[in-house]
Amino acid sequence: MKIYSNPRLTPECGPGRDKRNQGSRREATKTPDFPAPLVCPVCLEPLHIGVEKEGCPDCVIRFKYTDGFPDLIVGERFDDAFGEECWSYEEKSNSDLTCNYWLPLFDAHFPDRSRYKPRVLSVGCGTGIDIDILTDEGFDIVGNEIGNRSGAWKKRKHPERFLLANGMHLPFESNYFDIVYCGCLFPHVGVVGDSFKVREDYCSIRTRLAGEMARVLKKDGFIVVSSPNGNAPLDLFHGRGEGSYRPRINPPWNPCIPKIEDYRKMFFAGGCRAIEALPNRKYWGFVRSRKSIKGFILGIPVRFLFWLTSRVPVFRGTFLDPWIVVKLTKS
Repeated sequence: MKIYSNPRLTPECGPGRDKRNQGSRREATKTPDFPAPLVCPVCLEPLHIGVEKEGCPDCVIRFKYTDGFPDLIVGERFDDAFGEECWSYEEKSNSDLTCNYWLPLFDAHFPDRSRYKPRVLSVGCGTGIDIDILTDEGFDIVGNEIGNRSGAWKKRKHPERFLLANGMHLPFESNYFDIVYCGCLFPHVGVVGDSFKVREDYCSIRTRLAGEMARVLKKDGFIVVSSPNGNAPLDLFHGRGEGSYRPRINPPWNPCIPKIEDYRKMFFAGGCRAIEALPNRKYWGFVRSRKSIKGFILGIPVRFLFWLTSRVPVFRGTFLDPWIVVKLTKS
């Protein structure tokens, strides 16, 4: 069984026709394999399930399953680090993040999920432990990824909720999700490989990603993005060797790490009209560093800055703030 798109070559739909600002022409239906309606990530026409027939005259683009998951990637995959040790650490860290930050945040907006399960999209979901946790808590959540961390999905409790897809070409209907969120995604978009050197077109690439996240969001829904703070002189979360606590210098003129203003520009271009810097306390559980005395001691000033910027909103996004969490609302 293959997944493939079935748009006809007409003036309304075809190569070169981008309908992201118009929405799908026909309403998509849920496939037997995935809990959310899927559309072609190129033209936004509904996807159809069927046995692939060689030379089918109706098919413009065909997709497939990779390792048992729908593969709707447009472009290349991201060759990130992978392996059991990497996945194990990420699962512990993201489990702590989901239980102590994402779940309380989303629960505050949707406390009663007995009548309606909020539709949630995790963009760049990695190993996907957040999908399992939030599904069990009553959220109708799905996740996409283009990196090697998808290799951990077979271990998930809800593997039917994952698909391979590029965030700049999301295979979902417009105005579908109540919540769209991502972790540290934007610093890894529009860069050369997995480096801190941005491409010449990094701004347009990131704006396209922001626009896609806004497109699939419902009116009055909200987006949450997070990353190190571009205004902070030190990047405490990237570029360190294993076992090292030495932070990476973050020059203020380096555009790799976004600032709150950068997120405002990108998402407002996609239709968002309100922005808020959220407290970052409990976002990081420091699950690795707190296991050693050295890591715990060196982490004290970092945890203090998280506490300070969470308690005093005026400090959020300034040079004192090592990590920003930004909420954007679509109107």
